Amino acid sequence: MTSCDWLPDSLASNSLFPWPLSVKREHVFPLSSLSWLYGALVSRLLTACNHQRLRWHGLRLIAADKTTLALPESPSLYKRFGAHRGQQGLGPIAVELCCLFDLVSRAPLRFVFDKVCTSEHKLILKLIRTLKKGDLLLIDSGFYYCATFIKILARKAHFLIPAKSNNRPKVLRTLGQSDYLCQIKDSHDHTTLIVRVLFVYRKGFRRRRLVTSLLDPIAFPASELANLYHMRWDIETFYRDFKHTMKATCWHCRTPTTFHQELLVHMIVVCLIRVAMLEASQLAKVCVGHLSFARALTETRLFFQLILSSGQSNSWTSMWAAFVKYCAKYRVKIKPNRQFPRDRQQYRRKSRGLERKRPGRKPKATKAPSMLSRPETLKNRRDGVYLLS
Repeated sequence: MTSCDWLPDSLASNSLFPWPLSVKREHVFPLSSLSWLYGALVSRLLTACNHQRLRWHGLRLIAADKTTLALPESPSLYKRFGAHRGQQGLGPIAVELCCLFDLVSRAPLRFVFDKVCTSEHKLILKLIRTLKKGDLLLIDSGFYYCATFIKILARKAHFLIPAKSNNRPKVLRTLGQSDYLCQIKDSHDHTTLIVRVLFVYRKGFRRRRLVTSLLDPIAFPASELANLYHMRWDIETFYRDFKHTMKATCWHCRTPTTFHQELLVHMIVVCLIRVAMLEASQLAKVCVGHLSFARALTETRLFFQLILSSGQSNSWTSMWAAFVKYCAKYRVKIKPNRQFPRDRQQYRRKSRGLERKRPGRKPKATKAPSMLSRPETLKNRRDGVYLLS
């Protein structure tokens, strides 16, 4: 057997569960123990979020996305993961990380990583194996691949993804206003798939096409699907908290195994915080997204200090209750319908108060083109009707 050497000797020998004589001390957790602890926390989160009222039309909401992590210089890491090409020569050693993210508990359920420049399609295939019946996967346009959709449907799950701008699905039937039943084709083996494509219009943004396997327009209205896809942005905020709030941009590993161990420790801390925030959200009667992750991380550090300094397991339950209570106090300021112009010069002029009219000739009154006036379909004489971007 192996164990860790992170606890003081007094706690290791005088606690309720002292170390057995056959234990060999090490300075790090073994990889198998970290994987077991991470899986136990994920199972607890899934059990807590398994209630029917936390689902959307009976579907469990999951998101997936990929990010890149920069690693320290090491021959072992460079041999395993490689590096990007920099503008001035050699780039940093990096690894591609892809996570499966629960949108209710806001915790990473599964993750995979591979060498630099690994395609999203290769990484997502390992995560699709963990999907279950009744899952709705929200993914970015970088994962748009017909073979990926077929594998998701084979798991009896569903997907929602924006279509690429150069993709023109063939229209089979009109389901409603800006809502179409279409046929898409794989560019490699020409496999066809029936999907539903709907146009999304939002003030201040370009119109987008969302592709989904939810074909029933009555059970799954287009307006709800359009609002639902904006929840995918939660995985982007997760990566921001993971990299910047938790300081996951500074790694101390020297080998691929130690990187896996360090990454697992970060994921365990995230899941532990989310377990506390999930109980705190039920206490405050708000969703988890309304609570501050940065404040909860600070309370987590204080909670661990109290646990290690107390040594009496009788007070751990009260410490956990106080920890959850403090996590429920810190809220995030919700600012709905917040918009920023895409033109940076216009944004800077408005923020600096430089939008005063210049003296001289009056500008011509030009009417901005409406997004609704643009055609959505294009008729082809040979094949039929196709959707425009």
